Amino acid sequence: MRYITVLLAISLFAAAACGNKAEGDKGEPPQATTGTDNAAGPQGQSAGETPPPSDGQQYAFAGIEGKQWVLSKYTYEGNPERPVGEDPIYIVIEGENLTGNGGCNNLTGQAGFKEGGAVDISGIAKTKKLCGGLMIQETRIIQLLESAETYKVNLVFLELSGPEGRLTFRNDLK
Repeated sequence: MRYITVLLAISLFAAAACGNKAEGDKGEPPQATTGTDNAAGPQGQSAGETPPPSDGQQYAFAGIEGKQWVLSKYTYEGNPERPVGEDPIYIVIEGENLTGNGGCNNLTGQAGFKEGGAVDISGIAKTKKLCGGLMIQETRIIQLLESAETYKVNLVFLELSGPEGRLTFRNDLK
């Protein structure tokens, strides 16, 4: 009986120690970085940064590429909107490839970012799921992506703007 009590106490102690570490990790805000930060993590990467492409090349736009950009708000035809739905709307840029989710369907396309703030996003294709109440929003977001002409980026925000409106993404939301 004494052996079981000691074993139970050790198990509870070990479980509590693991549980406290995980809870502490959840409470810390995520780190938003660009490729120019000096706070290097494992293998010389900045905290919160996706590792460089596996082919050994460096990102051309390290402040944009390799991060998950989650839509926080958008303006369509002059009307400010907040994204609705359970799933986050996001994009990921790697090289000239754009992938993501429009709130219902997975997205893929091409994105060309240029020095000076010009952007060209085209050829967006999506899967063919139907999601009640989200299809109009998803169609608008794809229109805004493909009509984007300029971008602004900092540590946390990526803003894409064009004649039809503006998309504001954050890389610290999951």
